Amino acid sequence: MKTTSYLSGFVLKLFEKNGLRASKPLITMLTTLTVCLLGGAEALPYDRTSLLVRMQRIRRFLSNERISPLKTLIPLIRLMRPLLSELDEIVLSVDRTKWKSLRKVVNILTVALSYKGRAIPLFWIVLDRKGNTSFEHWIQVLAPVIEVLNQMDWISAPIHAVADREFATPKLAEWLKTTYGVDSTLRLKASMYLSGDGMPETKISELLKGMRKGDRTVLYNQTVTRDSKFEMNVLLTWGTDYEEPLVVMTTSGDPERADSVYGLRFGIEPMHKDWKSNGFEIEKSRITDPKRIETMLILIAFAYVLCVFEGERAEKEGEVQKPPKGKKRVVGLFLSGLRAFRRQVRQATIMQLKKFILRLIKPFCDAWDWKISVAGYG
Repeated sequence: MKTTSYLSGFVLKLFEKNGLRASKPLITMLTTLTVCLLGGAEALPYDRTSLLVRMQRIRRFLSNERISPLKTLIPLIRLMRPLLSELDEIVLSVDRTKWKSLRKVVNILTVALSYKGRAIPLFWIVLDRKGNTSFEHWIQVLAPVIEVLNQMDWISAPIHAVADREFATPKLAEWLKTTYGVDSTLRLKASMYLSGDGMPETKISELLKGMRKGDRTVLYNQTVTRDSKFEMNVLLTWGTDYEEPLVVMTTSGDPERADSVYGLRFGIEPMHKDWKSNGFEIEKSRITDPKRIETMLILIAFAYVLCVFEGERAEKEGEVQKPPKGKKRVVGLFLSGLRAFRRQVRQATIMQLKKFILRLIKPFCDAWDWKISVAGYG
């Protein structure tokens, strides 16, 4: 299909402009599979070879050690420049997701950018075992992202990490603050202990017993757990719309907004759902090998960013209704963009697709120093 060929040329140019370095066969396959994710089955290129041969090529690509999230992180963040440049604060969400396939557990630890009620994947590792992750795993996913963000001279916004109770240790907060100067807000478990600022050692569950809906308390200069000497502020709050209180520790200088910053973490959960079932249906792929899953998520990350670009463009230009202030979108920017890409591949003429791409990329040309026209790419 001509539309698929044109879309492939566009995606390939994006990879080149954002510094993706790989051999021609690798970057060609990366482009082809990314376009397939964007366009659906209709975007599969015509090939005279048998289905078995094509499947074997894809397996070899997914297993290739020369492509990894670490090698594609810089191009991915450069691609996201138009989104990152708009942010006053870069909030990184850390979370883990899992599913079962062929009696095996797929276990993925992810760092994602919180963006307008959702999250956009940045980096991940796929574990070959079930169960919780460790401090070493958290360093493994966070350090590359923070270091690459710090390399970008066009990023001036501070970085803030947020994570759920699996990651609730002052050791992580201390490492982020002392190593990179990055603030964090982490949800605490009720079984943990606090002490400091004149308060004797107290179990969090005891503090929660006297709380009622609407209550809100900040405890300053607290040490969390009996083994830590690192002081943090702790916010205990119970929103009227929630069934249980929230307790978070933060290194931020403004602990009163710790719950609103922590609330941005929830966008990573629908992102994982988009991976697994909503958009790309990776659960149905029957892929369980950690390396192949790791590479598959590279394709998903690039496609995800492009879909968010299109979803945001359509919303800004009034083609999709913005949610009322304080309300969530019925359809996220990603799904809105994915549906638009698939309509283009299935229904558009080549000229319509060219105009679609021109509208999509035009607001970002300054960031990439890239001039394009309906006729082609500059």
